[in-house]
Amino acid sequence: MPLPLLLPSPLGHPYYEAAQVVAFAVYVALLLGQGYRRGYAQRAWLPLVAATTLGLVLGCQLVLLPLGQWPGWLRGDAAAVQALAGGPRSIIGGAWGSFLVVLALGPLLGLRVRAVLDALAAPLCWALAVQSVGCVLAGCCWGTATTGAWGVAYRPGSAAYVIQVALGQLPAGAAHTHVLVPTQLLQLLLCAGAGLALHLLRRRAWPAGSRYLLGLGLLCLGRFAVEFWRDPAGEPLLAAPVVVGGVTLVGMQWLMLAETLLLLGGWAWLVRQRRPAPAALPAPRPITTALLALGLLAATTRLAPTTLSLAETAVLQLLLLLVLLAEGHTWLVTLGRGVPRLAGLPLAVLLGGALLLATAQAPAPAQEPIAQQGQTLTLTGGLIGSDHDAFNKFSNGSGCGGGTTYNLHQQVRAGGIEIARQRERQNGRSGYVTVGGGLWAGQQRIDLQPVFTTTPSLSTESYALVDAHGYLEASVGRGWSTLGFRIGAHLGDLGHYSYFVNDNSTQAAFFMPEGMLRVGNPQLLFAQADAGYGAENALGAYTTRLALGSGLGQAGGGQLLLGYANSAHYPTPSLAFASANLRLPAGLRAVSLEPYFATDFDRHNIFSMKLHYQLGSR
Repeated sequence: MPLPLLLPSPLGHPYYEAAQVVAFAVYVALLLGQGYRRGYAQRAWLPLVAATTLGLVLGCQLVLLPLGQWPGWLRGDAAAVQALAGGPRSIIGGAWGSFLVVLALGPLLGLRVRAVLDALAAPLCWALAVQSVGCVLAGCCWGTATTGAWGVAYRPGSAAYVIQVALGQLPAGAAHTHVLVPTQLLQLLLCAGAGLALHLLRRRAWPAGSRYLLGLGLLCLGRFAVEFWRDPAGEPLLAAPVVVGGVTLVGMQWLMLAETLLLLGGWAWLVRQRRPAPAALPAPRPITTALLALGLLAATTRLAPTTLSLAETAVLQLLLLLVLLAEGHTWLVTLGRGVPRLAGLPLAVLLGGALLLATAQAPAPAQEPIAQQGQTLTLTGGLIGSDHDAFNKFSNGSGCGGGTTYNLHQQVRAGGIEIARQRERQNGRSGYVTVGGGLWAGQQRIDLQPVFTTTPSLSTESYALVDAHGYLEASVGRGWSTLGFRIGAHLGDLGHYSYFVNDNSTQAAFFMPEGMLRVGNPQLLFAQADAGYGAENALGAYTTRLALGSGLGQAGGGQLLLGYANSAHYPTPSLAFASANLRLPAGLRAVSLEPYFATDFDRHNIFSMKLHYQLGSR
């Protein structure tokens, strides 16, 4: 008899996680392609893609969390969050989650629900096919024992091996599992087949909603069949046998059978109906879109440290920040058209409706474009992340100087938007004046562990962070005598255990000043000292810096900054940092990227990435 296929051990190899990231990317990319092919306005389609993807990810996890723990998960209780983050996933909940999101948000965004569901079907099939590769290599979702030559076996460390040893089906120390039916490969073929069927039938003139019913119906039918060969010990949902009318099936099979009949029956009925004439695409709803994007941005930030992976968070927040930038640009253009005589009006807008300030100026005698008057409006979206370890001693309240020393590991994840208006100095004087502000929101996660105890225990605290940020920046002089400065402030819940008040503070910091002094030639070489410069150097960790920079020989072009940073976290307050402002090639000169990275080359790291878009630039 031929030997079975012996798969490698997953120990030390994140097969499942890697496949999950690739499947996530495939799902989002195919959804974006579906929206483009169908002619949807990207301002409405991008937030819906982000929302349905978030619903898919959350649904896969929440369906396996007992309902009694949902309130605790919403509050951020450590036990519920840990149970959700470390537990299995089921696409059954993910499919329902994305369906409910489309049902709720499609009409709000001016999109037809049935047509949107059709767009979701094929991407879901192909994403599941990719994820099945991770299941094959990780050894989850395994099948029953078989004597056939088509079977597979798993080495120690796989989920199948661990469960078989725990159930006494396999002796400890065995070289591999029993030979098993490769149900994961069957699932892969099933999902790819459903996706291929939808692709081949894409030109059929069916009513909206038909392709969704067909695709999901085929997936459910295949899952019903695969469950006959799947080991119930590897099924996290509805694995117990249920007898109905004398027929015994596991609960998952009964559910799949019911959904198959409902979905394929609905598809057969719908395709026989007369297809209505396509209606005109709805008009975009900018206010609804912007509010939804802000809400989703806050939700992804709240879920980032535990429920969402770093890749999922980054992709979703990038989509949402693009939406906010597009809406901000649209609002500004509309404002400029509606009030043409206010071309010189200074604006400091915090997108999301947190703040809107406007002070009128007397109109100029001749109406000139903003670019001719030397004014630039810059919209910014970005992501922030920081990690560090620290030791801290907190009082036990006895008044005798006693206390407990803790090892703290902190993580900050945040996203935000900014707007700045820069005006060049008039009457032949060199320099500029910039007024700007921004709104950032995120979460700080802190793991605390007592250091000098015989039985150390780990506890986790999470805090929502908000930074409402405003500043004034100016530059005077020219050449080597150029002097620049910035003054500003950060207001909000800026960080706990932030070491801004004193080294032993456990309270939140609600105010942090911002300052910057720059001396030298901005095109060739300059020195800069700053404190709390930008949200990346304030949220969760107040940071001061000394640096040398260069404009790389260009006026108003790129910039490079290298130097020393200090963020008072014992034992590693000192960091090296690098930041840059990179203008994109010709044709995209209004867009620039600003990466920033500070590190102690160990466990203290700060990272941010900002995308700038200039309006009215020269």
